[in-house]
Amino acid sequence: MAMQVDSVFVWVNDLETSLNWYETIGFTAGPRYGPWQSMEVGGEVAFALHEGIREPGMSTSVTAFLVEDLEGSIQRLAEQGIRPSDQEITDTGTARFITFADPDGNEIQLLERPE
Repeated sequence: MAMQVDSVFVWVNDLETSLNWYETIGFTAGPRYGPWQSMEVGGEVAFALHEGIREPGMSTSVTAFLVEDLEGSIQRLAEQGIRPSDQEITDTGTARFITFADPDGNEIQLLERPE
């Protein structure tokens, strides 16, 4: 199962404060989609800030890995005893993904983009 990093997003409490901080260290603001602020960092990996309240124990960042076959990838992991933390695939219209948690609770997503 070949994967590459597709995107990373970081949950923040105050989007404007965090946006200013990331711009100060050299990132450039891209398009904003509601509570999501995309950031231009170069390369093909997307980086975004997400404003919102996190549940206690919730991961503060998410790394999404691009896969070609989402269902096949889920099945291969299930065969090894690795189950998604959320059993439903989310379809945003521009991507389909499912979330797993690593042993420390960090969120990892497998993401498939339509061709």
